Amino acid sequence: MHKEHMSVRTMEDYSALKKKGSALWREQFHGLGSMYCRGATAVILIYDVNHPQSLLELEDRFLGLTDTASTDCLFAIVGNKVDLVEEPAAEDQQKDGRGPGVAGRGGGAPKAPKQVQPEDAVALYRKILKYKMLDEKDVPAAEQMCFETSAKTGHNVDLLFETLFDLVVPVISRQRAQGPPQTVDIATYKTPGQTPSGCCA
Repeated sequence: MHKEHMSVRTMEDYSALKKKGSALWREQFHGLGSMYCRGATAVILIYDVNHPQSLLELEDRFLGLTDTASTDCLFAIVGNKVDLVEEPAAEDQQKDGRGPGVAGRGGGAPKAPKQVQPEDAVALYRKILKYKMLDEKDVPAAEQMCFETSAKTGHNVDLLFETLFDLVVPVISRQRAQGPPQTVDIATYKTPGQTPSGCCA
């Protein structure tokens, strides 16, 4: 292939193409998102603790998608990538009762101060409750449903899923007791009678 026929010629072209492709992908996903939330008992919304824009996008792009979730759906707000955040100073850790951090780990990516604070996630959780017209006293506390995790190291990932599991099981049990199942059991499903070929009724 000749260079003059390539659509990506410079890093600026590549960056522009990547940005455009990312925006197109997001639009396509956004159209499918409500299908994934339909009837959901729990929704996990994840943002990057190092990029405030990711939390804003959760609100802008995904709040409306929760309309198709069940009325008693649980929401978890999860800040990920805490492994890339620098640890607080030793005196801050001692005040918190955590003690000094492990020195000399090295080998990892450079760490930066956290850009999104837990209070920001709690504020989003409360916006979701307001949007869904849920009373804070009828749902788990914001502090219980906002997590900071690291998918890379596994920090708090088990806690997230254990907490959701403990809260979701009673909700599912209550839903099953209140009404007909939302799924079809194919083992007991009986097909309607066949119509003669070529006939619609």
